[in-house]
Amino acid sequence: MTPLANFESVHTLDLHAAGEPCRVLYSACQELPGRTMRERLDYMREHLDVIRSFLMREPRGHKAMFGSILCHPVTPDADAGILYTDSDAYLDMCIHGTICTARAVAELGLPLHSPDCVALDAVCGRILARLHRNERGRVEEVTVQNVPSFVYTPEPITLQVQGLGPVQAYVVFAGNFFVLVDYPFAEPLGPESHDKAFYVDLGMRIKRAANEALSVQHPTNPSTREIALAVIYQRKGSSPLHVRNTVIFGSGQMDRSPCGSGTSALMTLMHHLGELELGAPYISESFIGSIFHGELKASEPVAQYPAVIPLVTGRPYLTARCEFIREANDPFRDGFVID
Repeated sequence: MTPLANFESVHTLDLHAAGEPCRVLYSACQELPGRTMRERLDYMREHLDVIRSFLMREPRGHKAMFGSILCHPVTPDADAGILYTDSDAYLDMCIHGTICTARAVAELGLPLHSPDCVALDAVCGRILARLHRNERGRVEEVTVQNVPSFVYTPEPITLQVQGLGPVQAYVVFAGNFFVLVDYPFAEPLGPESHDKAFYVDLGMRIKRAANEALSVQHPTNPSTREIALAVIYQRKGSSPLHVRNTVIFGSGQMDRSPCGSGTSALMTLMHHLGELELGAPYISESFIGSIFHGELKASEPVAQYPAVIPLVTGRPYLTARCEFIREANDPFRDGFVID
């Protein structure tokens, strides 16, 4: 067992963006082995998963907790490497997590190649986070440039979703693979709504049906080969294009934010459908009514797929500076989850 698995305490900055938490671990994992971020994720999963469960799960976290892990970069012109995690597993990409992590990097005073841009090595590729500062120099907003994104299924596919029958869906890559379904929301929605369990269950059924119906693989990053998230969405306005969504991932977690990667997937799909032009403003609204803003830039194709570059802007808020302690005699020191 690696000595890192025997840690006694770690330090984090806790933040949220549009209501979705992100616990940024900046101690303990800087020296993760691996030549690529995929190798580092695999090492983390195999040898150090206790760190994830300790920080993300009860009694220190909860089922809907999300986090990022900072380490040294794998390329010389990046500022840091980043892994994304939650109470259940790991993700290749997360924009709300990047928004929070970019603010954390600024708060920690980590050295940057450019004072207003954080360049991150992630499993999905290079991510750029532009820092927008107020007159006092404090980061108030972050704009994340996602990796090239594309519609994997140019025509809608029909999914056999348990309890619903045939459902039309698209699969889009935007850092992760998403399945997207246009489905009317019940009203009212919000943090006190009793409809949350319905949408979690629906999203999990859609995600399961999509993975059963379709085998996916990124054409230039073949280790990415799972539809990891489901997006249920509904258009709210056309000028600018305004779309409400809820994103379900993991073993039934619901994103409180509009999900930056899901926003990227939706913008990519709307451009494919002719509803969103390059450079046009886009409003992405979450289940709880919080907002991200987005737009698209041109990109070179990814293999045979026409691609775009999504930009997503959100506000990160600092909520805590923490030292989490792992006492040897604590029977729940490694964390647990109650569904």
